[in-house]
Amino acid sequence: MFNRKLPMTKKQKIRIGLIIISIILTIVATERIYNMKPEFHVTALDASSYGIVEAKLTSSEKLEDFEYLCRVLEENYPFFKVNQRLHNIDWLGNKRKYKRLIKNTKNDAEFLLALNKILGDLNNRHVNIFGGYTYKSFYKNFYQYFSKYDNPYKYMYKYDVFLNPHVRFRYGFDGNVNELDNVDFLFSDTDLETKILVDNEVAYINFKSMGGFGVTEEDHKKVKEFLREVQNYKKLIIDIRGNSGGYDSYWEYIVSLLINESINYSYYSFFKDSHINKYKHSPYKLWNSKSINSLDEKILSQFPEEVRTDFDYYIKYTITLNPRAVNVNSSDYIDFKGRVYLLVDSKVFSSAEKFASFAKDTGFATLVGETTGGDRVFEEIPLIYLPKSKFVIRFSRELGINSDGTINMETGTTPHIKVDPAPHEDFTKDKCIQAVIKDSN
Repeated sequence: MFNRKLPMTKKQKIRIGLIIISIILTIVATERIYNMKPEFHVTALDASSYGIVEAKLTSSEKLEDFEYLCRVLEENYPFFKVNQRLHNIDWLGNKRKYKRLIKNTKNDAEFLLALNKILGDLNNRHVNIFGGYTYKSFYKNFYQYFSKYDNPYKYMYKYDVFLNPHVRFRYGFDGNVNELDNVDFLFSDTDLETKILVDNEVAYINFKSMGGFGVTEEDHKKVKEFLREVQNYKKLIIDIRGNSGGYDSYWEYIVSLLINESINYSYYSFFKDSHINKYKHSPYKLWNSKSINSLDEKILSQFPEEVRTDFDYYIKYTITLNPRAVNVNSSDYIDFKGRVYLLVDSKVFSSAEKFASFAKDTGFATLVGETTGGDRVFEEIPLIYLPKSKFVIRFSRELGINSDGTINMETGTTPHIKVDPAPHEDFTKDKCIQAVIKDSN
């Protein structure tokens, strides 16, 4: 006999229906509870608080911008694997999570903060999204730099982020630099400090950034006068703890006052094969790059494997500094024969990192403190704008290599003397300074 399946009773159908509804409700409730997690939400003030104009972007426009950002970073950004090793963050693998955060934003200000949070997961101070004040500060800096030419705007407008009127409008700016009097230049907060710690023995210089327009000339004059005053001291401390960078010329001038012969050192940097690096009209084109395939295998084998697999071009940069008096003015001559100590910490970054690594590799200074923050760069850091929101993004594209073959962003620069780097107002309780005073080498 054949077993015939009996038709379901009405009660059975109702029971199955209730089970299905229960499953659906459970899924919906679980999704809503999951979506309520704080990591998927940001709360913003009014758009004007961030220096932007509200444009009421749709969710699809925000997601389109995010996809564009991901493509640009995939093509250019060098530190995804470094970030995964150091911070256990798979940024590209988190795209679904980041999209959820973006979908939950209710206005442009929240979208700005969401992107800021997302980029923050890269743990790189060279990667950020601009608010209005930062945009205007960069604009002012670029204009000042190109003002040495007859028509600064001609050179400024090689940069799409400054040329595009929709970008300027997004940041409430019409391109008139005369409106930027209340906007500071970048890295204008050097807070230069010079003082004698131990009479006739130990002198001290501190600056919080590598200053640019508006401060460099005045600071350099103060430094030169101070160095002349202490040129017979046994020890000079240069404190760059907390210094996140700025302009190389700031620290290079100070070094040139303290050396009596030329010093130089070379570093390798690697880049990906991207539109930004190749397009001939791009202000970020790498003009002197060479194919990684042309690099001597003995040299390449000294670097991490990802250099070989993930990068396409390299440039070998050489920093050469000459005694100031030789090149410029004999009145600049300072006959300092003591020892130079450089105080560093994990916040030392970018140009300050370049100073730290150069000082160590050339023997110019003894480094004291903790390992630095890294990301020594030589090439200009790109600025792009997102197609829908017109928000400006800044990002690293250069993977720098240390003298020992490690990735600078990953390992930074290790000091000669490791000690608690925390600054203290009372120098007798500052462990870095005390390590210098006690050092007898």
